[in-house]
Amino acid sequence: MKLLTLAVPFLISALVPLVQAQDLPDGKGKDLVEQVCGACHGTDLVSSRRATKQGWSYIVDDMVSRGASATNDQIAQINEYLSKNFGQVNVNKGPATELASVLEITPAQADAIVKYRTEHGDFKSVDDLKKVPGLETAGLDKKKDRVAY
Repeated sequence: MKLLTLAVPFLISALVPLVQAQDLPDGKGKDLVEQVCGACHGTDLVSSRRATKQGWSYIVDDMVSRGASATNDQIAQINEYLSKNFGQVNVNKGPATELASVLEITPAQADAIVKYRTEHGDFKSVDDLKKVPGLETAGLDKKKDRVAY
């Protein structure tokens, strides 16, 4: 019985990262996020946030300064994974390439957003964004947590 009492906490601690890893979307860099970020905290902390590409870079750099161990190439892959899967883009400032990537829209739709904001000024809400001609608006409400103003 004593062996079982000692083994249960160990087994639980071994299984927690596996359960948390299921919360992360598949993609290039997922394993690195699990390995590097998961070494210090649960991946649920990662998946519960949204940040711009610059914001994720700042967060990852801060974690490295606190002891997270990764090469520059691994850091770049982690930043790319986080930006793609948990990214947020400022629709009033972000370049078309970032708009397309984070909002999962075509380059033409991203260009339309940039053109519209140049001609009409800043967006203040998702409803303003829906006014952009040529923008597929059906999925915007589901992605509103990815949009910053």
